[in-house]
Amino acid sequence: MSGISGSVEQMTQAHLRNVQQLAVFYTGHKNIYAINIAKVKAFIITEEVAINDTPRDTNVIAGIATIRGEPVTLINLDAWLGLPALEVKDYKLIIFCEFNHKKIGFLVKDMIDIVEKTTQELRHTEETNSKITYTTYVKVNNKDELCTVFNAEQLLRDIHWTNDGEDEVRKYVDEKIESNKVILAAEDSGVAREVLNKFFKQTGARFEIYSNGALLIKRLEELNPNDIGMVLTDIEMPGTDGYQVASYIKSNKKFEHIPVIINSSMTTDAVKGKMNKIGVEGFVGKTDISTLFELTKRHLLH
Repeated sequence: MSGISGSVEQMTQAHLRNVQQLAVFYTGHKNIYAINIAKVKAFIITEEVAINDTPRDTNVIAGIATIRGEPVTLINLDAWLGLPALEVKDYKLIIFCEFNHKKIGFLVKDMIDIVEKTTQELRHTEETNSKITYTTYVKVNNKDELCTVFNAEQLLRDIHWTNDGEDEVRKYVDEKIESNKVILAAEDSGVAREVLNKFFKQTGARFEIYSNGALLIKRLEELNPNDIGMVLTDIEMPGTDGYQVASYIKSNKKFEHIPVIINSSMTTDAVKGKMNKIGVEGFVGKTDISTLFELTKRHLLH
C-alpha cells in the first residue's frame, strides 16, 4: 500500500500527457468502480484508523474517521448507489480524498489496480445517470470488465455538502458586472453547469458554457481574442481536459493574455502546482461562489 500512497503525487503528472489515472476498486458488492487518482490523498487500511459511529441523517455517511490527526467523513458508496451497506469493518480500505477543501473517505472493499486511460477512452454517461461521470473498460483477471467512474459532485450535493442554491448565489453576488467581454466556460458535469448558469446570470456578465474543452477551444478560435474577458475551465473532462485547455491558451501568443481560472473539486496542492506551472491566473473550488465572484470581478473589471 505504501508504494501506491507514495506515488500519488507523481501520478498526477499523467494529466499533462492527456491521460487520466484511475484508482480502480471493488465496492462491497463486487461492482467495479474508479476515482481519478488526482483526487486521492492516500489509501488507508480501514482497521488502522479510529472510527466514531456518529449520529447522522443518512446511511451514506458511515461515521467519522481520524486520519493523520484530522476528522474525515466516511462515505459508504454502496449506500449512495442504492445497494445494501456492509458493516464498516467489512470494507478493507478507505480512499482518502479532498474535494473543495473538505476531507472525505470512501469505504471500498478492495483495490484492483491503477490504470491509465486517455480521455478518448472514457465514455461520458452523465445524461443517463447523474451518479456516473464516465464508464470505461479495465482488465481484471485478464478479462475486459466495465468500470464506472462515479460522480463526486453529485454525491456531495446528495449529502448536502454544496452551497449552490439560488439563495447562496444571491448572497455572494451582491452587484452586477458591467463588461462587454464574454466569459467562456467548460464544464462536463450537469450539476456544476447548472450552478455556473445561475451564477453568471446573477452577475449580469456575458457568458457561454460548453460541455467539454474541445468545444471551448473551437469557440475561442472563432472570437476576437480581445473580446474574451476570462476562461473558466474544469479539469476532469472527456476528450480535451482542463490541463489541455489551459496549456493551449497559455502557450499561444494570440490568447496568452486571456485570464484562465480553474474551477475544480480537485483542490490538492499537487493539482494546483501543475496548473501554476502552466501559468493560470486563479483556482477556485467548485461551488465556492464567493471566490468565483471575486475572481470574475477582478478579471472582467480590471
